[in-house]
Amino acid sequence: MSLRSDRGLAVRMAATLGVVVVANALFVGVVLYLAAPWLDALARRAADAAGVPEAVAAVWWLPLACALVAACVWVELRYVRRETLAAVDAERATAETYPDLDRRVTRLAAQAAVPVPDCYVVHSETPNSFALDGLGRPTLVVSTGLLATLDGDHLDAVLAHELAHLQHRDATVMTLASFLPALTSDRYSLLDSLGPWARSRGVWAVVLAAVYLVGATATGSSAFDGGYFLGFVGGLLAVVVVGGIALGVLAAVTTVAARRLSQYREFAADRAGATLTGDPAALADALAKLDDETVTAPSADKRLVYDEVRGLCLLPHGFEATEASEDDFHVETRSHPPTDERIARLRDQIHRQ
Repeated sequence: MSLRSDRGLAVRMAATLGVVVVANALFVGVVLYLAAPWLDALARRAADAAGVPEAVAAVWWLPLACALVAACVWVELRYVRRETLAAVDAERATAETYPDLDRRVTRLAAQAAVPVPDCYVVHSETPNSFALDGLGRPTLVVSTGLLATLDGDHLDAVLAHELAHLQHRDATVMTLASFLPALTSDRYSLLDSLGPWARSRGVWAVVLAAVYLVGATATGSSAFDGGYFLGFVGGLLAVVVVGGIALGVLAAVTTVAARRLSQYREFAADRAGATLTGDPAALADALAKLDDETVTAPSADKRLVYDEVRGLCLLPHGFEATEASEDDFHVETRSHPPTDERIARLRDQIHRQ
């Protein structure tokens, strides 16, 4: 089933992508507004030196905002893919290490008319899988528990489900939408990704001093002026506090949009995967078997608990059979539809064939 034949999925993807882009734009706008006293003076001085008309210099923020929004989207797509694979400790699967998996994915990708994704394997007894997409090659991740639990048509059905996410490109949207909620829940650390130096107080002291001096030069103030010092500290606090609040609000809005997409995209991938293999019963049986394998009864509904991995998986329990600690901070986000309902819809698809 192509994306063109599923307008409901296309509409939800467009809405979620729109929310993500607008959220990034609003966050960039808040930061630029708070930093405007310094940036405006610097931009006007540069414009005067270059002979740029004042009317053009007055909208210095527009190209900067567009560039920053594009940079944010680019960074998020790259960062989420890398951090998600690192979070589950996935290792690359090759034709030599997992020949059966490689053959199945290659064959099904050709049938689905999608590029053959990079395959990764997570060493976990919990059977599950997910797909990531964005910049670079698409990625399909399965657990050793899944490979041990399923074989034959059942395994093909699950792999076809994940390839359907790549075919529809909803994996790209969900990959992008997972960044802000994960960032606010402190599951991703941008500082850690920059290297050990990013945690150095000395480095950040130098950066802060450089910004202070540049700000003084841009505004024509003295670095030793008490008024400028108080204004700089106040502006810095405003950026941190207001920017943090804005980030939290925008992440919550992104979460709501992503949850609305999540349920529908699972149903759409079930339908498309079953169509690809021509065997809805195989996927229905696989879902039932996998659901039975995770018999632990959590105290909270895992379909409603945020996790950068669980929200992307075939089933909502991620790669861990144990319940998350109640002391852990979670953000409610993408919800999976109940497995029983997914199976029932696949049974209906069988009857319609």
